[in-house]
Amino acid sequence: MKKLIVSVLATSIVCAGITYSEPLLHSSTASQPHSVAYAASSSGNFKDVKGHWAEATIAKAYAMGLVQGYQDGTFRPNAKVTRAEYASLLTRATKLGSETGDSSFKDMKGHWAESAVTRLSALGFINNSDYPNGFKPNTELTRLEMMKWMSNGLVQSNASFKQAFEDTQNTLLPTPEATKGKIAKAQIPYLALVRGTGIVGGFADGSLQPEEPTTRAEVAAILLRYIDVEGQEASKYADLNEMREVGTTGTNLLTISNYKYTEGDFGKIMDAKMTLSNKSASLKLHHYIVIDARNSKPRSVYSDLFIDPQKGLKSYQKGLFLTYADITFTSNIEYAISNMNTFNNGLTNGVIRINRISDFDYIKKMGINTISMNSSNFDTKGKTTTFWTESNINASGVGYSLKVDDGTKVQFEN
Repeated sequence: MKKLIVSVLATSIVCAGITYSEPLLHSSTASQPHSVAYAASSSGNFKDVKGHWAEATIAKAYAMGLVQGYQDGTFRPNAKVTRAEYASLLTRATKLGSETGDSSFKDMKGHWAESAVTRLSALGFINNSDYPNGFKPNTELTRLEMMKWMSNGLVQSNASFKQAFEDTQNTLLPTPEATKGKIAKAQIPYLALVRGTGIVGGFADGSLQPEEPTTRAEVAAILLRYIDVEGQEASKYADLNEMREVGTTGTNLLTISNYKYTEGDFGKIMDAKMTLSNKSASLKLHHYIVIDARNSKPRSVYSDLFIDPQKGLKSYQKGLFLTYADITFTSNIEYAISNMNTFNNGLTNGVIRINRISDFDYIKKMGINTISMNSSNFDTKGKTTTFWTESNINASGVGYSLKVDDGTKVQFEN
């Protein structure tokens, strides 16, 4: 079973599959969705969570009044959570107002969770347009729904999160599902907010698995994190700051390094044509990701996309800022053995280099396309292809510049 690292308050927990908990539910057994009613009171020492990765988390959530167990003394941490159950829990976790009103979903009339769903809808957690055919309260909650509701709550809780939501519309999510094109553009800012604030981490492979259902233990862990983040300033969260800069300028240069712009910025040259100085090719830059390798552990929310965490940094990478450029490349010459050098000779400033990413097998698994092992990216004159390259910039005392064909220039130094 895949493992996910979930951050709960100040504690990092490794879990088997993602695991959340579920809310206190309506006490009426007549409309209860489970055949076994929830316990009205419990010691919190549930007999089926001993040794579970979320044992302490469940105890904390219980003590805070977020979750209950069953009358048989179990918690059922791996049981799936429905939309209605999560709505009930989230209303108890949020510190936002207590807006009420009539239910906007016909299928919620008289349901035990009607007031919770109505409140979340009024507060803006739930987008009614996401459920045009009814709320269907007993449907299993997906991780995407869970993340969307929480992101909406963050946006309502502080204007800075509203701006962060806007800033991440076009960001690169640090998950292989994004690099493989499996996350819709409209979903990106919702996932960015919860990933960037640490409310939701990733599984061992970095995936977010938005279409998968979620469990009671997972919900407990993530809601505890949500409580801590709601109402805070978005700028407090370094990972989110990286994604915001990438979303607005295409790079995380300022957030992750000690470089400052002295002219322009990367946002001014993204997606613009740049012809190499020796006319051997032209390219367009789409993303420029920087990873801080000055210490033993690489630092960036994007590091696991490019560097296998099990292997860590290679000796030649240490002490530098590693750079990964997402480019569309068009060769103006027929490929020959020397042409890789020819291309790099036309990139005299070193900001971008036409180099294959070193750990070819790892980045392929992460959905990162780089220069082919047989250099088929350049096998035909006039061929256009898109791939990522690897290079580096110095950690101190250096300046770099890059100019595109229309004369727009970016210059930065440390």
